[in-house]
Order: sequence, then C-alpha cells, then structure tokens
Amino acid sequence: MAVPLVARFMRAHPAIGLSLEIANTEQISRQVANFELDVGLVEGEVDHPDLETTPWRDDQLVVFCGARHPLARKRVLTDRDLLSADWIVRERGSGTRQAFDRAMRGLLPQLRVALTLGQTEAIKRAVEAGLGLGCVSRIALEDAFERSALKPCRVPHRDFRRQFHFLLHKQKQRGPGVERWLSFCRDARV
Repeated sequence: MAVPLVARFMRAHPAIGLSLEIANTEQISRQVANFELDVGLVEGEVDHPDLETTPWRDDQLVVFCGARHPLARKRVLTDRDLLSADWIVRERGSGTRQAFDRAMRGLLPQLRVALTLGQTEAIKRAVEAGLGLGCVSRIALEDAFERSALKPCRVPHRDFRRQFHFLLHKQKQRGPGVERWLSFCRDARV
C-alpha cells in the first residue's frame, strides 16, 4: 500500500523530497522515536511516551489459502479447521502478527506455525505454493484473489479488524512537507 501512495505523492508534489523505509511496526516506531524518520505509517499498536499515534484508516486481515488447498472448498472455517492447518505468519514485532495473535486468542498455543516470514509477498508465495494458510491485509491480497491464485477463507467468528496509524515524534517540528504528506494520506483512496 505504501509504495503506490508514495508514487502518487511524488507525482503530485515533485518539489518535496521523500524517502520510504519499509519495516515492521516495532522498527518504524523505534526510528521515529530516534528522529530517524519524520512520519511512520504503521499497522500495529504502539505505546511509546515520545510518540503521537493518530488513527489513519481501517483495515482487515484475511485468512487465505492456495487455490488447491483442501480448505479452499469450505464455505466457513471453524476453529478445528484453523488448528488442523499449517500456518505461514509474519514475524513478531509486525502489526500484522499483532492483529493475527489477537484474533486467534485462545488458539495460539495449539496453532501449527510452519513458517515465519518478514514480508507479506513472501507469505503470499508460500501459501500459493501450498505450504499452509496465511493471514495478511485484504489490501495486499486483492490482486491475487482477482487472479484466483489465492482464495479467501471466511472465519466470521474471529475478529480480524485493525487500524493503520500515523506515528510522529511529539518533540519534532512538523514542516510543510510533513503536513502536506499527512493531508495527502488522509485524502487518498487506497
């Protein structure tokens, strides 16, 4: 989501210098706290005394599987289904992992985590290869769902909602470029 947003901003505001750092929530919050980044866009919850956390937009994780996975034919997955599957998940410290763990509360000790990866695209490829189920942002899956490379799995009894946030250091002055970026993000349709 961040790369297309940055590209649109750069085309709309070519005079404003912008750089992009892609990392998990824990790493981005540390960089904002250390004045290494002006703004963080994160998917996880952050509780840091020096950081201002502002809600940006709602998101939802989706459990998904490969098109040929046995669970792809089920209309709704039960907790028994979730426990019977191998899982490909994000690393600890990521907002996706934080939301996944919260949604799977009560099942976590019994879940069979086959692989932990640090990139959403790597999880999608591993799931597409048949290594297990995954759970990432719906935004990241739309194209794969349209191509039928991956299949969404309905798990209505689990709450996969989350929120993206802006992170800013409370002691850092916000210049016009930062304000323009924040305004652009708020108005953007992702």
